[in-house]
Amino acid sequence: MDTPLVSIVVPVYNSEEYLRQCVDSVLAQTYSRWELILIDDGSTDASSTICKLATRATSRIHTIRCLHCGPGAARNAGLRMADGRYICFIDSDDVIHPRFLELMVRQALLTGADIVDCRKKKFTDDLKLCSSINFDKPFYSLFEKIESNLYTPVAAARRMLYQRRQPDASVCGKLFATSLWRNIRFNEQTLYEDLDVMPRVTLTARLIALYPATLYFYRQHEESILHTFSLKRADVIDVADRLAAHMKENRPEVYAAALSRRLSASFNMLGLMENGRKHMTEEEKASANEIISRCRANIKESRLSSLFNPYVRFKNKAAILASYAGGWPLISLLSRIVYR
Repeated sequence: MDTPLVSIVVPVYNSEEYLRQCVDSVLAQTYSRWELILIDDGSTDASSTICKLATRATSRIHTIRCLHCGPGAARNAGLRMADGRYICFIDSDDVIHPRFLELMVRQALLTGADIVDCRKKKFTDDLKLCSSINFDKPFYSLFEKIESNLYTPVAAARRMLYQRRQPDASVCGKLFATSLWRNIRFNEQTLYEDLDVMPRVTLTARLIALYPATLYFYRQHEESILHTFSLKRADVIDVADRLAAHMKENRPEVYAAALSRRLSASFNMLGLMENGRKHMTEEEKASANEIISRCRANIKESRLSSLFNPYVRFKNKAAILASYAGGWPLISLLSRIVYR
């Protein structure tokens, strides 16, 4: 097997509690042709020290220091420095299976895919990962029908936007041909930089391969952005609006799927804003009301076409029916319960 260099980009910000485990999971890889680029995004805890120690330990680890510019800017810095034929992204509180690189690179070389996506699994601080993480399947057989795991760019983008299990809209848990990122960068002004960029990157690929085993493990903890209430989380509405507009103009074959993703984002934010109002200041409530109005407008615009779209998720269709049957009071109630 050819052994191309893989660049691994890890944005780091105040993750001293988890960073060592993340770096150790890279050091434990059975595939040896890698470089690790740690982007220290202005950490104020011991993360900076951990990055320095890791860099001193091996010449394959590099550290870039940024000034707390956010994960999008940090990843862009890593992209500028990456020398590998392939690139992957890991969040600093996550870990990868010891055979992650070996198996993902093999899948890419066997299939000619520009993107390989593996299965992912959540874990918490209370659920400690053992050193021998089990596969969903014992091995990936070379005699399996590889074609059954391959998708065209349009088919993969549709699956992503319709929120199927694989491929998802996260850049983590994937192996990319570095060439895909030649003219694409992360949006540095949004919390949802993955959703903003992944459909566009996917549509530039020649082929997308899915790997049928769990190789990426992402940590769930209360400090993470998506487990903390903030009006900034409404960025997802901006991202979903831009995504729908882009697909309508440039890739109409994916437009219905983009509307479905915008519908999910609108229901989700509607519930989040309704739940969060009781903790808001008057100024924040005014902003939340504007966000709620945008969500309702998006839902109203696309609910009829989405209702009869066979690929739209069941819970979205249930919410659509509720919006017709009980109006906004009922849909607000259901959003607070289902889309939290």
